[in-house]
Amino acid sequence: QTPDQVDSIAKMATPCVVARLLLPDDANPSGNVHGGTTLKLMEEAGMIVATRHMSATPAGEGSLAALVRFETMAFHKPIYVGEVASCRCEILFTSKQSILVEVVVTAEDFSKAETRVTNTGWLWYVPMKPRDENDTQGEWVVVSVPQMAVPDEECALRKYERAREHYEKRKLIEDDGQGVTADETKSSVDDDGFEAFKKQYTPPDDGRTPAESEQVLAQIVLPGDCGMDKVAFAGFVMKLMDNAAGCSAWRHCRTNVVTVAISDMDFVSWVRLGDLCTIKSRAVFASAKSLEIEVAASVANTRGEEKNVARGLFTFVSIGKDGKVRTLPGMMLESEEDMKHSYLGQRRYEAAKRARSSGR
Repeated sequence: QTPDQVDSIAKMATPCVVARLLLPDDANPSGNVHGGTTLKLMEEAGMIVATRHMSATPAGEGSLAALVRFETMAFHKPIYVGEVASCRCEILFTSKQSILVEVVVTAEDFSKAETRVTNTGWLWYVPMKPRDENDTQGEWVVVSVPQMAVPDEECALRKYERAREHYEKRKLIEDDGQGVTADETKSSVDDDGFEAFKKQYTPPDDGRTPAESEQVLAQIVLPGDCGMDKVAFAGFVMKLMDNAAGCSAWRHCRTNVVTVAISDMDFVSWVRLGDLCTIKSRAVFASAKSLEIEVAASVANTRGEEKNVARGLFTFVSIGKDGKVRTLPGMMLESEEDMKHSYLGQRRYEAAKRARSSGR
């Protein structure tokens, strides 16, 4: 191997660590660091390591790693103002045109030399370049990804195999021409389980309707929200989505609420400087102690174009004055559509419980 090749391999193998001190501006009403702040930090760190992987080879130079999917995200413990949050990123898997990055967040109380893991997530990135290098506002195209070597170390190999399983399952769904949501919705129309769910449903005495939790937020994209080529960071959009989801959770619970998980968040288009970004959210499913919020983001620009850019599912819990998780108000389902969304939410909830029980 030439020195240049060795240097490239070293760049591709180097994990990325992004860290910063959390300040009062980062806090939520309870004094913990806002979940959206953590999401933004995680996405920026993931983008750096994915773009670094691309720039390690001549063919990938000048490309931008764009977030296309937040596979999983878990909030394990809170981060407090005055602590240092560190995001350690590592590439788990590469396909021909995508990169899976694992992000692990730790919080350090440096006055006590104590560190704990607070968040973990899997983020999928796709490398893109402008078709015309002189026109970054024009069409962008996906470029090929340098392939990582299959790991030898046992733990890394297990993660690699699990990531490949997720990738192949997702690819099968996309090859069928259906996204996850479309596939689930279609299967539920004539599903015996859905009919049984409707028959067993009993309106709760203290419930609230999905309509009561609806929230709309909008914000113009400013220079500070953007990275290269006046494209907004995906973390900027995720923070807005988390804000809207938190508002919906509060409307349903009427207590302090915190994000505990995010799943199936897909990004399908750019958000650019000057766009009007609009977020819509509403509660779709409530278990005894967790609430699932569906969130969608769209943008409009001065050329009269409007398009959807992202969609995801956020899970919240209600926190009482004693700091403990509280039982939630139930869901008052008023329409067939409400029933369908709640049924699918229950299926996801039960699938997540089975996955936790099996250690997946």
